[in-house]
Amino acid sequence: MGAVEQEVEDVYAATAVARHCYGSKGKKQERAMAMEAEEDRGGLEGELIPGLPDDVAMECLARVPSRSHRRMRRVCRGWRGTVGSAEFRRRRRAAGASEDIVFLVQTAPARGDGKGSTPECALVAANLTTGEWRRVEGHDEGWGPVPLFAQCAAAGDGRHVAIVGGWDPDTLRPTRDVRLLDVPAGTWRRGPRTPDSRSFFGCAGGDGNVYIAGGHDECKNALRSAFAYSVAGAGAADAAWRALPDMSEERDEPQLVVVATPGRRVLLAASGYPTEAQGAFRSTAECYHDAGGDAWTSEGDVIPDGGDTAGKTCLASVRGTVWAVGAGKDGVREWDGAARAWRDVADGPPGMKACVKAVGVGNGEAVFVFGTVADAAADGVKYSAAVMEASGGAWMRVPVPSEFGGFVYSAAAVSI
Repeated sequence: MGAVEQEVEDVYAATAVARHCYGSKGKKQERAMAMEAEEDRGGLEGELIPGLPDDVAMECLARVPSRSHRRMRRVCRGWRGTVGSAEFRRRRRAAGASEDIVFLVQTAPARGDGKGSTPECALVAANLTTGEWRRVEGHDEGWGPVPLFAQCAAAGDGRHVAIVGGWDPDTLRPTRDVRLLDVPAGTWRRGPRTPDSRSFFGCAGGDGNVYIAGGHDECKNALRSAFAYSVAGAGAADAAWRALPDMSEERDEPQLVVVATPGRRVLLAASGYPTEAQGAFRSTAECYHDAGGDAWTSEGDVIPDGGDTAGKTCLASVRGTVWAVGAGKDGVREWDGAARAWRDVADGPPGMKACVKAVGVGNGEAVFVFGTVADAAADGVKYSAAVMEASGGAWMRVPVPSEFGGFVYSAAAVSI
């Protein structure tokens, strides 16, 4: 296996940026769709590695680091189909070769002195397994940079991350654009535009879907509407967002969490505020069962006492349930839906003043937190990150390189 991996590393540049595969020419999208269809079929017949049984070859390929997967796909059609398959992902998990990657929509360093200029955003990939941080390239070719306040969500299919909405940095008006990144392939394409223009909405993903809910319209009216989009149909002519039942409350700036367990998927919309409240966040939440549900049901007061989704407490899907992650004494708590109560799990990340974003990683077996440091004046560092396993244990600090020290608007995680 070592020789195979070294050959891939030597022949192909492991650090090449993501390839841009959409554009104004219809042929590009047709090729991308054809490639994905072929991957779903598992590629073409033939030996993956000459002289080796395919089962052994698959074990070898599954151990190649993810940074080389895009180049592996270009070796031959068989490898392309293999790298894009569910079996390949299963083999990587079984071999302990999976890599946990957190995607962050983050403010980029200002150009020049930065005074009087609109902040720029970028999509950042933080590989928690290897420690590598990088900006994901390719999305801005012919499309412009990542919008301000854009939301990102992992579809839960092990492949796709969506960047949804946000504000156009030139016009400062909300955009309906959706950008889809196929993480193993390193390719981008357009998704169907959102049904309306909205800002500061909740966004989450799971079981192959991306969901949006709440936020406000261009007249600053808080919204109750919610929509879902199946990434599995991406690229199809009839791909579109589908309307879900309206929430029972208006929720501007809500947190949206998808809790997926075998045979069950629940969408939780928490906190936010109605039009007349303007920033007075509520502690209530409601949930929607996507499998045949026809209405949202109230969960009552969900945000922990003293918690504030505007600056202290972040919700994340961890171990098949909802976790509230706060800094300091707010700590980490797990929601018991049956008892409608919180269970203390652990203290908050040490040295963190406020939690900015939290997301479940490792297929929900751990939680990643990005937040502000308690004493930013001491060394000039504003933000820090940490990971804790759901089964227990101490927080592990995640070093944040100085060039990735911007504010984070949204986060999503994929295990590759």
